Amino acid sequence: MAKKDFANDLQNFVRKGEKETEIENEVPAAETPKESKPRGVGRPKEHETYEKTTVTFPPELMGKLKAICFYEGKQIREVLADALDKHINEYEQQHGAIRVPPRFRDKK
Repeated sequence: MAKKDFANDLQNFVRKGEKETEIENEVPAAETPKESKPRGVGRPKEHETYEKTTVTFPPELMGKLKAICFYEGKQIREVLADALDKHINEYEQQHGAIRVPPRFRDKK
């Protein structure tokens, strides 16, 4: 397996974000009317079985998390779910199985 060039890849990743910000700040020369398409009501529910939550992280930790996501080609949600699964499995090996109340079990 080839060794990853973390420094250069991360610099390119950061520069890409800077270029997108510059493009967003540009004033368009002329607005062209766009065709309107019929839209559904609300956002599509891709994963109805997921619970939503909000977490906060120190900036350096969030930067590392985003770098991992970039390298792995995964979403933050996927990387965090993998990390939580690993931590919970280790916890259960040390302390025994965790009993999950019925309201938090998968609804099938």
